[in-house]
Amino acid sequence: MNWTPRIVLTAAVGISALLIAVAIFWQVDIRRAATPAPAATQEQASSPETPALSRNPAPTEEGNQREVTLFFLSSDGEDLAPEPRKIFLTSSVTDQARQVIKELIDGPQSALLPTLPASAELREVYLASDHTAYVDFSRAFVDKHPGGSSAEIATVFSLVDTLAYNFPEIRRVKILVEGEERPTLKEHLDLSRAYVADMSLVSRQERR
Repeated sequence: MNWTPRIVLTAAVGISALLIAVAIFWQVDIRRAATPAPAATQEQASSPETPALSRNPAPTEEGNQREVTLFFLSSDGEDLAPEPRKIFLTSSVTDQARQVIKELIDGPQSALLPTLPASAELREVYLASDHTAYVDFSRAFVDKHPGGSSAEIATVFSLVDTLAYNFPEIRRVKILVEGEERPTLKEHLDLSRAYVADMSLVSRQERR
């Protein structure tokens, strides 16, 4: 083949252009490989396509609570009346029931009147398979009670109505004192039996 100077020059220019193109491509590829991937945006982080970046918020104290209704004696002493309260939402019904009963012992936070002696202590709560809750109090539940049929009715049904109203699992309540059954609370109301809720004792105005 007869290589003329023009052919040689053209070939040299073509080879040079090819080498320059390869060098440019190589530099771009290296820079691309060295550049870190951009951080996920807020929308991307919360999308199903990026589950590794999704985070469920830890439960706060406020978010781990439930509102319950306690029944205390109305200010005129005639009926039971509701008062809202918050307790911790635990997985155990008996644990929630303990919290509610302790709130009853602590008394109302309004103009309502207390129904359980403030010095009474809750010893334990048991829930039987027949949906009867056994509530065991210390001796002060009896010793510090004022007595009288009206006061005893208010005490028993404040407890029974509160538990039955807030916990469908509890249908009856039996009161024990120091782990034992008593014939009466203080000579009037029978404690040898279990009681069901009686919402007729709640003020009609409050039930509307």
